[in-house]
Parts: sequence; C-alpha cells; structure tokens
Amino acid sequence: MSEAFDRQELLDELDGDREFLEESLEVLDADAQKLIDQIRAGAEAQDAEQIRMAAHTLKSMVGNFCAPRAFEAAFNVESIGRSGELSQCAERLALLESEVNRLRKELRVLLNEL
Repeated sequence: MSEAFDRQELLDELDGDREFLEESLEVLDADAQKLIDQIRAGAEAQDAEQIRMAAHTLKSMVGNFCAPRAFEAAFNVESIGRSGELSQCAERLALLESEVNRLRKELRVLLNEL
C-alpha cells in the first residue's frame, strides 16, 4: 500500500461528509504534534508512562483515518512505553512523526479533491 491511508475505506467511513473530514483533519493538525512532543519529552525524562499514554492517544487518532502505517508506528512507540525499554524510542518516534506528517499531507490532498 503506497498511500498513508486506505482511501476507499476512509471514503466509505465518511459517507461523503467532507465537512467531517475537514474538522477531523483540523483536530489531527492541532493535536498530533503536541502528542509527538509529549512522547519526545517522555523519552528525554525516561518517563515510559508518558510515552505510552501519548502514543496510545495518537494511535487512536490516526486509526480514525484508516491509516495502518501511522497506526503501526504509534503502536510500536506505545509498546516501548509499555515495556519500559526506551532504547529504540528515538528511532521509532522519528518513524511515527514521519508517518503522521505523511498522513496529514495526503489527507489534505484528499480534502481538496472532495
């Protein structure tokens, strides 16, 4: 799958509601970076629970967009927080941030097409 999200599944979920997509994207734009920053701060403070909670919230958020890559990346960061083994957190966080940014960009393209 080359897209950041499953286009057909998302369109089916939206049932043509462009306004809902626009509002949902605004929430993602407003909150995603804050959650990524919370994960980063948790990693710097060696606070596994902060990492887990922020990644869990972000995972739920991207899951609403039928975005398996971002979902998996968030799940992997959440798992790091759950296990307390933080050695790979920076690497996994970089991937998560990349996937979330890709998702946001591709959702804006879809929004402009609707």
